[in-house]
Amino acid sequence: MPTITDAKAMAKALEAALRGRNIAVSHGECLDIVSRQFGLKDWNVLSARAKRDEAAARRRAEELRGWGFQAEHPGAYDHGADDDDRDPDRGTALIRLDPVAAARPYPDLARAFGTYLQTVSAVPFRARRLEIRARLRCEGVTHGATIWARVDGMPGHTFAFDNLKGARSGWLFGEAPWTARSIVIDVPGDAITLHFGFFLKGSGSLWAADFSIGDADASAQITAPPVARTSVEPAWITPVNLGFSEVISPPAIAT
Repeated sequence: MPTITDAKAMAKALEAALRGRNIAVSHGECLDIVSRQFGLKDWNVLSARAKRDEAAARRRAEELRGWGFQAEHPGAYDHGADDDDRDPDRGTALIRLDPVAAARPYPDLARAFGTYLQTVSAVPFRARRLEIRARLRCEGVTHGATIWARVDGMPGHTFAFDNLKGARSGWLFGEAPWTARSIVIDVPGDAITLHFGFFLKGSGSLWAADFSIGDADASAQITAPPVARTSVEPAWITPVNLGFSEVISPPAIAT
């Protein structure tokens, strides 16, 4: 997809070439002709697509401090700070599945899952009942979107997890204006890490703002039952491939 500057330059070159052959055509008509060359209806569609692509490129060139994005195929997503939809008082983050980039890696949209997350120490929150809150807005969400949280101990030990699945105020679908979501979760005294974030499942666009973490009200009930503790051998991360002989090739994409 060309940039707006490139497309305008192509239209000017086309207009000059046609006038050189005594073919009268307006600049607007040349813009539409260039748009159709890229398989789009008209200049309005091309300019809107180009602006969106340019904004996505700016987001990819930046990082949200403290946040990491994860997906099976990250290149299928437009994600990052969204200046065009910025909340009046605070920043806004976006996760959007790009329908063009996602067509091949995600033929089944139910497999598409992208999340922004933070991993922090649970030590300051030990033996506390926390409430994690955020505001969300979405457009065209097909398989669900909301916030999530998890508390871990030693490697292989998860003490608590909640993604609001099945909750009355849980997943968002389709179109939704700014909507508050919260998770109430217990942090045991031997917890080591706290993970939290927001996710988009399937296609669509999801915006998030105003994350906060603090003590829940004394009367607040946890929003998901605690995970039953089991005897699991610690899954320590150990040194591997010190001789650089093992190479993992990317999976082949079906055509």
